[in-house]
Amino acid sequence: MRVGVDATSWVNRRGFGRFARNAVGRLVESDPATEYLFYIDRQSADGADLPPHAEERRVELGEAPSEAAAAGSSRSLRDLLRLTRAVRRERLDAFLFPSVYTYFPVLGTPTVVGLHDTIVEELPDLTVPSRRERAAVGLKHRVAVRRASRLFTVSEASRAAIVAHFGIAPERLRLVPEAPDPVFTPREGERLAAGLAEAGLEPDEAFFLFAGGISPHKNVETLIEAYALSSRRRGEGMPLLVLAGDLEREAYLSSAASVRERIARHGLEEAVRLPGFVSDEALACLYSGATAVVIPSLAEGFGLPAVEAAACGTPVALSDLPPHRETLGDAALFFPPTDVEALGAILDRLIDDEALRRDVGNRARRAVSGLTWDAAAAELGTLIREAARLR
Repeated sequence: MRVGVDATSWVNRRGFGRFARNAVGRLVESDPATEYLFYIDRQSADGADLPPHAEERRVELGEAPSEAAAAGSSRSLRDLLRLTRAVRRERLDAFLFPSVYTYFPVLGTPTVVGLHDTIVEELPDLTVPSRRERAAVGLKHRVAVRRASRLFTVSEASRAAIVAHFGIAPERLRLVPEAPDPVFTPREGERLAAGLAEAGLEPDEAFFLFAGGISPHKNVETLIEAYALSSRRRGEGMPLLVLAGDLEREAYLSSAASVRERIARHGLEEAVRLPGFVSDEALACLYSGATAVVIPSLAEGFGLPAVEAAACGTPVALSDLPPHRETLGDAALFFPPTDVEALGAILDRLIDDEALRRDVGNRARRAVSGLTWDAAAAELGTLIREAARLR
């Protein structure tokens, strides 16, 4: 069997890219009998670490899809046609899009398409800047859904949201759950100190951590407000606040300017650290060394940072969203996403109660211990084989 794979989001720093690298990478590794052809642009290929058994098909594009498909940009018709023609030239049994994010039309070959969430549909003003771009994204999603031979998503919560929005039958949307990347395990000793140093922290500095995209729907401003409230109550001895995320290259709209303004408004420049994008090793150390990880998102498809933190045994405080409840159940502390007082009270509790931190961290690690990328790869393989039989 010959299977094409859209690898143009392989180097994406958000969850789309991590899903592709882990789920599809594991699929290729576990299925040597299938020939996998990875279609990727030159700009992305230069920094991609593709599976060793995959065949690379480079397509010359005017702009990297990771940039052209981002908020505020649009993919050229010429580039879409180049990708379509490149796939058309080979006789493939099926074609996999790990995410609809970089979808392009594929003709004559059954497709398997991943829809990770409905964040753009639910929060268009916070993710896509203009009406024209929203219309383009909406059209792309509708075409992908209509033409796909098989569809999948990453959580039951996302499945319910996608079914409601697109009006498709629930059984048409299969579940391919995500998992923490294998790099995310507890760190200690010299390794922990080295990773913290990469992010500009000393081993003895206490800190709360947010990790993820610095974009409006991540709601980082609410965390800053809650942190400022707790700081005013406590005075000395307040842990630092570390916001780990890309402040320059954001696929969605960026809230970097708003976050910086909110920090300055409360005079927190010395208390809030902004290391920007950090390596996975440094991120695992940040998770491991944090007093707690706080994720105040307004919407999620799965919530990988929460699961990654849990895999490191770190207590997590999460916005009360269905995907967060689905993955962590009672193994986290929850708050209404925009309730500053409630989040401030949770920060206070986490600072004061070491037993609570230890208990929540242990429960969180147990809650995610059964999540594996092997399970995701197996389900992807099933979907691809089903689609290929329709050729």
